[in-house]
Amino acid sequence: MDEETVKVKVDELEKKKAELIERIKQLNRRIRYKKYEQKALQPFLEQTKDVQVASFRKQKRALEFRISTAAYTPKMERDILKHLKKVDEQLDKVKEVERARRKIRYVEQDITEGESEISRIEVELKVIRDELKKHYGFAPRWDIAKHILEAQDGAGNTFKATAKPVLIGTAVVGAT
Repeated sequence: MDEETVKVKVDELEKKKAELIERIKQLNRRIRYKKYEQKALQPFLEQTKDVQVASFRKQKRALEFRISTAAYTPKMERDILKHLKKVDEQLDKVKEVERARRKIRYVEQDITEGESEISRIEVELKVIRDELKKHYGFAPRWDIAKHILEAQDGAGNTFKATAKPVLIGTAVVGAT
């Protein structure tokens, strides 16, 4: 391959590598948020671990079925409706528990998916790094390259990462 082709290929690989690293950062932020969410849900779930939601739902369905399929006297039907109302009230109280249990399942699923995606991206990054190493002939160490460049600069005219921009000839509008 000629030099221009290698340069284009290297630029493409570096761009893809940067995108993958950014994606890993996003996933890590999301996982960190989900872990905080999981940690926040744990005390509530621990307090309500003995609450049974399914029994209330079953009772409600049975009462609704009885009302809709059988003929009762008005007094019996009123009693069944009162019982149904009590079951509905109890069900409303435990709906928050049910929501929290569903939420923790989704949170745990998101954490698992995020971690597996990070693993997949890390494999991709390894392939890209190996290919870059093949094109460069060595593994570039960008983190220390800047320091080496600055250390070798005797003239003082190389880019300095610590340099601060200087604004020359600026004035504050309205300051007179």
